[in-house]
Amino acid sequence: MQNHTTMRDVQEEYRENALHGSPDFPLRVYPNDFRWYNNNTIEWHWHPEIEVAVVLAGSVRVHISDMVFEVSEGQGFFINSNVMHMETPAQEGGVPLMNTAVFLPEFIGDCGSQLIYRRFVKPVIGEESVKGLILSGENEWERRVLSAVRQLYAVTEESGWGWQLRCRNIVGEMWYEIASNLRIGSDESQTAPEVLGETRVKKMMSFIHDNYSADITVADIARSANISKSECFRCFRRIIGKKPVEYLSDYRLKTAARLLRTTDMQVTEVCLACGFNHISYFGKVFRQRYGVSPRDYAKANTGNSDPF
Repeated sequence: MQNHTTMRDVQEEYRENALHGSPDFPLRVYPNDFRWYNNNTIEWHWHPEIEVAVVLAGSVRVHISDMVFEVSEGQGFFINSNVMHMETPAQEGGVPLMNTAVFLPEFIGDCGSQLIYRRFVKPVIGEESVKGLILSGENEWERRVLSAVRQLYAVTEESGWGWQLRCRNIVGEMWYEIASNLRIGSDESQTAPEVLGETRVKKMMSFIHDNYSADITVADIARSANISKSECFRCFRRIIGKKPVEYLSDYRLKTAARLLRTTDMQVTEVCLACGFNHISYFGKVFRQRYGVSPRDYAKANTGNSDPF
């Protein structure tokens, strides 16, 4: 098993810090098969890019901040820049498939400095109450957005002459539909406390991602967001649906599984690197989560890695 992945690579991949696309063309369109992810789940994360997806098969339960929606085949969703989100299958046994378009806000409007960006992009991504929305396809503008995601995927797959220009035009039309139909400031807008709660959870999640290998406590996690332990518990319960210690343990186990799949580190090394102080306890909780011992997991999954 060759070591192609460093601890920093693992952390940054999970946190979605990498640019989607390239600096010259910050757009990426790809199929999203939930079988590629641990437990068929795209875990909690956020990124500066805007995300628009259409469900091709199955049903998806979409968590956008503290909102939860079920999105069926043929429907889709929009997630605003830097908003926390997670996707899971909505039905037992059904593994969804999506087409997903991810692009930086600056991709829409003149490199972030001209009229289009200032007037039609910045107000939307800067409005903290606008987390995202479900595209049910019940009206014409939603159907046009869903069709645009499919078009983007087809164009990027073909990669014919001028495909980048075609994509730029499609994204522009798609954003017109979204921006002109958002109801900013409606009764469904999030209140200031809800926005503050997500900001706090982001800080605490980032602290966990940066320090999971250390012996950190709930008090440490709460301190990273300058709040009390009780408020820390409330924020995690409201936004993530887990206790902070549960999220920390889950993150450590997922990182351990990734290291076992993609590096030649020994089980004891992985145990210590992921913040577990006792190999016997690590083996116990790993088996509870993945059904096999860490050693057997490594043997069965050598060379496997998540595609994104």
